[in-house]
Amino acid sequence: MDEYKLYHVPVAQHQQQQGLMASLSRIPHMVQNVKRHLQAASKIRDIKTSVNEIKERSERYRFNTLQHVPGENCNEPVDPGMGLHFVNSEALVGIDSSRQELARRLADAELKRTIISVVGMGGVRKTTLVKKAFDDEIMAGHFDCHAWITVSQSSRVEVLLRTIMKQHHRMTLEEVAMTYLSELINRSLVQVSVIDSIGDVRNCQLHYLMCEVIVSKSKELSFIQTCPENLSNHDRVARHLSICNKSNNFPMVVGNYQTHSAIFFDIEELPKSFCFLQFTKSKLLKEPDFEGAPLTYIPEELGNLFNLKYLSIRDTKVKKLPRSIGKLHKLQTLDLKRSFVSELPVEINMLFNLQYLVAYYKDKQSIYSINSQRGRKLYYNFGSLESLEKLYEVDLEAYSGGNFFRELARLKQLRKLCITKLKSESGNALCDAIQQMIHLQSLRTSSIKEEELLHLHTISSPPLPGWIYELRNLTKLTLEWSRISDDSLQILGVLPNLLFFWIFEGYSGAQLHFHKNHFKKLKDLRLCWLNDLKRLIIDEGSLTLVEHLELGPSPQLEELPATISHLKCLKTI
Repeated sequence: MDEYKLYHVPVAQHQQQQGLMASLSRIPHMVQNVKRHLQAASKIRDIKTSVNEIKERSERYRFNTLQHVPGENCNEPVDPGMGLHFVNSEALVGIDSSRQELARRLADAELKRTIISVVGMGGVRKTTLVKKAFDDEIMAGHFDCHAWITVSQSSRVEVLLRTIMKQHHRMTLEEVAMTYLSELINRSLVQVSVIDSIGDVRNCQLHYLMCEVIVSKSKELSFIQTCPENLSNHDRVARHLSICNKSNNFPMVVGNYQTHSAIFFDIEELPKSFCFLQFTKSKLLKEPDFEGAPLTYIPEELGNLFNLKYLSIRDTKVKKLPRSIGKLHKLQTLDLKRSFVSELPVEINMLFNLQYLVAYYKDKQSIYSINSQRGRKLYYNFGSLESLEKLYEVDLEAYSGGNFFRELARLKQLRKLCITKLKSESGNALCDAIQQMIHLQSLRTSSIKEEELLHLHTISSPPLPGWIYELRNLTKLTLEWSRISDDSLQILGVLPNLLFFWIFEGYSGAQLHFHKNHFKKLKDLRLCWLNDLKRLIIDEGSLTLVEHLELGPSPQLEELPATISHLKCLKTI
């Protein structure tokens, strides 16, 4: 696959040209590729021969007969937990304290339904611990009956594939990755070390045992190499390189054509022998990360790395991007955060697969000023970047070209957006553009000066998230200054166990309508400071169990609805 991407993809792109001259220009490329095609065919034949030899050895030594007993169904899944029934207690070491703790919890439990979860990393014998507690006769005497149930995780590949496709249909790569990360965290394979103010995971770390296993296997398979000092003994086939301080000879390594990623750590000074051109030799390079490296420039040869998907020059001294960056059609992430790049080349508009563009600089000398965080200049037609999910930040004052907000409205996949140096008259145009961004989660704006007020009143409230339907056990909900719409209210009305519902200046409509069969279990309803509310409607069959109703200051509400008499359980109002 690597050689196919390296040699065949550029040829396919070249063949898109038409005409006599284009046909003549393809002849040298065809001649050059004849040898490569023959080499590829030879390697494929070698692989097929190797696979056939493995199959013949398997049949010769009858390996496949060990997988099932004659007469049995060979496709029957094997439950790995069955072996736990045959583990001798004498063979178990180091679980005595855990077994005693589990026994104590089971014996001292109250006479009610109780769930005791045993949590730990994979392979620490959680299931074995529970099985031995289950087999303990003294422990079994505390219960009238007991049963051991094994939930097998075996499944057919086709069914598993269909399940994955259903779960991740229409999800972005980042969203799928987050589900995988959450699963690793829930299984204690990855430990969370830093959480931000809104609950998002920022940093993770591995348990030291897991880390040792991964590092050992990575070195064994040449999957990743760490380059501290002596690189002369490097096997030169690592797909991923981690280059840390005191790496004096790394240019010869990163030029290896099989290298896919290179990450710099704590590089204080680049050796004199270093040259960025060494990286251009690695045609399969996808993810170079120069964060914090003392890098000052990037040459035009960057455009030759046509497989590049990720490029970070965060916290470097690079001042200018080469125009050849427009050739990187596979680029998805461009991180220029806190670099010296003040202006993005117009060729960046050709990166149709770009999803994340982070380019701003924070002035530490004026950290409390409205201009402490500076965006970057974009050019006309940046709306062609329709795959963008994060645009952070854009300097509106420096923008040159046509209608900025018309281009912005084309970026309908945006999740995170930041625009600096806005003027007051830009408010309505910004609101109109944002209405097109149905996936937008985060918006940050700043005006051109502190005295400049931005008018953003026409931005409608975002819709309630889809997971709101899953809150089957939610009993209390308070909305303050959320300004939800009537449609959102109807969604909340179907929550089956909601008992308390309070709204404080959180409704934007002139009419509030409680429909039939909504809020069936609600007992406490409080509606306060609904400044726009003029009419309240309560259908018969709605709010049937409400005992307390509070209607706070609502200046435009003229009278209580006559249907309030349908609230048979109402005690206080």
